[in-house]
Amino acid sequence: TRPGVVKYGSYKYDDGTQYVGDWNEKGQKHGMGHLVLSDGTRYDGAFENGLFNGLGVIVFPDGD
Repeated sequence: TRPGVVKYGSYKYDDGTQYVGDWNEKGQKHGMGHLVLSDGTRYDGAFENGLFNGLGVIVFPDGD
């Protein structure tokens, strides 16, 4: 695990966005995770303090 990661879990936001992965003590996405936006765009990779950080892959609904 990355420094600052305190738990692993999932959360579905009101707009349909869903995150599954690591969280920090502030309840922010932190570490490795999968974020699927309501339009189907998916990000698999690293987060730090709630933001994309480091290596990751974004896949758009049309496959690009």
